[in-house]
Amino acid sequence: MRRLVRDANPFIRWGQARREAAALYAEYGLPLDANRRVADLAPVERALLAIVRAFREINETAGESGGGLLILDEPTPFLSRADVERLFALVRSLVKRGASVIFVSHDVDEVMEMTDRATVLRKGRVAATLVTPRTSKADFIAAIVGHSLDTSRPAGRDLTGAPAVQIEKLEGSGIAPFDLTLHHGEVVGRTSLIGSGYDRIPYFLYGAEPASGGRIVIAGRTIMAADLSPARAMGLGMAFVPGDRQGAAIADGLSVAENMALPVFGRALPRFLVTNGRILRHAIDLAGRFDVLPRQPEMQVRSLSGGNQQKVVLAKWLQMEPRLILLDEPAQGVDVGARQQVYGFIREAAARGACVVCASSDHEQLESICDRVLIFSRGRVVATLAGKAITKAAIAERCLNSLDGTSSDGARGIDG
Repeated sequence: MRRLVRDANPFIRWGQARREAAALYAEYGLPLDANRRVADLAPVERALLAIVRAFREINETAGESGGGLLILDEPTPFLSRADVERLFALVRSLVKRGASVIFVSHDVDEVMEMTDRATVLRKGRVAATLVTPRTSKADFIAAIVGHSLDTSRPAGRDLTGAPAVQIEKLEGSGIAPFDLTLHHGEVVGRTSLIGSGYDRIPYFLYGAEPASGGRIVIAGRTIMAADLSPARAMGLGMAFVPGDRQGAAIADGLSVAENMALPVFGRALPRFLVTNGRILRHAIDLAGRFDVLPRQPEMQVRSLSGGNQQKVVLAKWLQMEPRLILLDEPAQGVDVGARQQVYGFIREAAARGACVVCASSDHEQLESICDRVLIFSRGRVVATLAGKAITKAAIAERCLNSLDGTSSDGARGIDG
């Protein structure tokens, strides 16, 4: 609470503070325990907590007379669509009371939905100022990237033939036994509402979190899921891009070159021949292939934009030519230009024969890259979309219908 600092009260009544926090969480429908440490919260819970705190702050500052300024910097990446809509409703209520809002986002759809005017920055300079209601999405994208962009869905691929990867009866915390068969070059998406379990599967498959059962058949070998570790998964030809880029995908104390070299020490870069010069030359080549900007691989990776950091992460793992690529929110916090590049890298890897499993709450992203999309509810698949049936609207509809554990056509427990 702001007044704990403002009033400089040495006798804080922690019991009262917890009760007030609990009442605040209840007011905004935030399912949090006021006694939990922020460090122990999931990313989505931290995002919701920060947003609610900002709303309380502006309400206390502006009072009943309204006014005030709320700045939201990328507030939605960890939020489900239902939580995004709740956030937007709260923003609109503040605006009606006289508050002004600055909304910073890479998501063109959200900018178009929420704003009256939008300023587009490109390479650190103002590229355009647009009146949102009078501007099409294509015009927004052209202003952002500097040219028209082809956002059409790629042609369907032939996915017949023998399976490349089989996942059988995989289960873990929050996941019922899950089966999935993947063909060479297939991209399978998983989505639903936050808490449904769809985002845990890549962590179990990579050994980043312990699975309680199931097995995976890959490269002619059968491995019990409970025996997997990241090192063993890498040895089997798996690559994993986690959703928490800063906390889990990059080593932000290292340079771009060092991050890119991490998976290939002892492989493309033999340990006894590793030198700074070899690492830099290796990174310059990769940076060119994946369009990492600026082309300064000696820079600290933390200095790059979110989109270029994500290109570093993808370059780091896709250089391994993995058999199975596991993705969790691969375009999160990435601008529309870099997002299309990320999609392109995923499609290129699939075209070379890799299987891709992608967890995402971004329905447009799933529509752009997937051959199949699995909708989850309460830890199990309740609906499957394939081919031309994969649209942003259809995915959203199935996710809403998943609240009761069934798909829109009544299907229940459909395996992938």
